[in-house]
Amino acid sequence: MAVLGYGRDDMLAVHLMKTYCLPILLYGYEIWSMSPSDKHKVDVAWNNCSGNVFNVCWRESVKSLLFYCSTMPSSLLVEQRKMIFYNKTLHSNNIVLRILCALHRNEAQKLSFMYHTFPGHSSIMDSKRSVWSSFVRVLTI
Repeated sequence: MAVLGYGRDDMLAVHLMKTYCLPILLYGYEIWSMSPSDKHKVDVAWNNCSGNVFNVCWRESVKSLLFYCSTMPSSLLVEQRKMIFYNKTLHSNNIVLRILCALHRNEAQKLSFMYHTFPGHSSIMDSKRSVWSSFVRVLTI
């Protein structure tokens, strides 16, 4: 935010945040096993970044801002990335990756069930659409 200065463009700040900060925050997250409190800490960090761009109080929800910026909470972004990771490894030519993916089949099936996709048969765009639809459903409730 200091680089952009006082008269900054908020959407440019969001773009920079999604391009540079999000990959660092979620690096390798697809294969981590984290406790719920660790997941909460990542969510808080992402929400604080999003709130800082629009000068929102830390107690206010940023879900509507995330929707406006065409992004989601970090917990949903992680689940989306995990679904894509499992689909890619399941269809990989590397037998070791396919075996490792088969060992974690339960988690892949759980994610597919949560977002109404078919494990190993949905495309990247289907995975992205299903997680986004879930986020939108939560916002409209």
